Amino acid sequence: MKALILALATLASFGAAAADAPPYAKQNCDPAGQSAVAFHQCYAANLAAANKVLDETYRGLMAQKTFYVGSATALRDVERAWIVYKDRECNYEYGTPRDENYWLAHSDCEIRLTEQRIRELQGRPSCTGGDSVCYPHKR
Repeated sequence: MKALILALATLASFGAAAADAPPYAKQNCDPAGQSAVAFHQCYAANLAAANKVLDETYRGLMAQKTFYVGSATALRDVERAWIVYKDRECNYEYGTPRDENYWLAHSDCEIRLTEQRIRELQGRPSCTGGDSVCYPHKR
């Protein structure tokens, strides 16, 4: 019985860790042991990778012929509004540009919100099976 409980607890913790894992190959940007330039390049690479996955996910949804709810136009409008939200939220969290630390914190905010948005879009129903058949994303 104890073995069963331990196995279930292990699976539950693995599932929680997988849900927290970034939806792309994220680099570890630990500032220890690397130059400031390398540290900044790491953040820029992570933001670019997150934006690439977000774009691919969005384009996949837009390529559908049928939408479970809404439409391509509605999805486009929501995505445009999300971009404005992301920019304003990060500006709110970190204020106006002051120094190099501002840019790192702002990039961290953009990465965090972009990862959240990727998960939201990947959780949307996908209608790729014809005119009226819709299946949730299986990733």
